[in-house]
Amino acid sequence: MGRLVGKTALITGAARGIGRAIALRFAAEGANLVLCDLNLKSLSTVAAEAESNDIKTLYRPTDVAERDQIQELVDDGIAEFGMIHIVVNNAGIFFNAPFERTSDEQFDHIMSVNVKSVFLVSQIVIRQWLRHEIKGTIVNLASIGAAVAFVDSAAYCATKGAVATMTRCIALEYGPRGIRANSMAPGIIDTPMLPSQEDSERWANNTIPLRRLGEPSDVADLALFLASDESRYITGEMIFVDGGWTLH
Repeated sequence: MGRLVGKTALITGAARGIGRAIALRFAAEGANLVLCDLNLKSLSTVAAEAESNDIKTLYRPTDVAERDQIQELVDDGIAEFGMIHIVVNNAGIFFNAPFERTSDEQFDHIMSVNVKSVFLVSQIVIRQWLRHEIKGTIVNLASIGAAVAFVDSAAYCATKGAVATMTRCIALEYGPRGIRANSMAPGIIDTPMLPSQEDSERWANNTIPLRRLGEPSDVADLALFLASDESRYITGEMIFVDGGWTLH
C-alpha cells in the first residue's frame, strides 16, 4: 500500500470499466486524482468512492478530443495539487463495421477519441514536465488490436496501433529527461463495452489459455505497476494483459 503517495494522476475515461478500476486502484495506493469523462454522474460516483481512501479528487466533464478542454483540466489539476505526475490515457471507443462500410464520420470520430486525445493530453502534460523538470510517467491504453488483426475492426485496430507507436516515440524522445511512457494491450475485458456478455464468456472459456474474460482489475494492477517506481527501468513497451490470447 502507499505506492503512489505524494503523486497526482490524471485519468481519462474514468467513469466506468477500466478507467474506474484504475482510478480506485490508484486511490487505494495514495494518489490524488484528476478525473475526466463525459458521463458526469458516473464520474462523480467514482470520485466519491476514490475519496473514501482519504485522498483528494478533481473531476470534470471533458471532451478529450478538444485541446481547450484538456488544457483547462490540466491547469485546474495543477492549481489544485501542484503538479500532475502520472497520466493514464484510457478514454476510448469501439465499433464493429466492415472496412468497406466504415464511413468518414466513423473513422474521424474514433481517431479523435482514441488517438488525438492521447496526443493532446500527453503533449499538454509533457510541456509542464519539461518546464518544471518533472520525471513523469505516461500509461496508455492500446489493445491486442495493435498487434493482431480482427474482422470488422480495421478502424479500431488502426487507432490502437497508432497509440502503441506514439507511446514508443514519446519514450524515445523524452527518456533522456526522465519521462517514461508505456502502453497496455488488454484482450477481452469484462466491461460495458462488450457487445455480448454471454457470447464473450463462452468464447473465452473455449479459447483463452486462462479460460476466462479479463477483469478491469487485471488491467488496473498492471497500470499501477507501470505508474509506480517499481517499473522505473521500463519504458517504450506494450505489455499484453490478455490471459494468453496472443499465444495463439
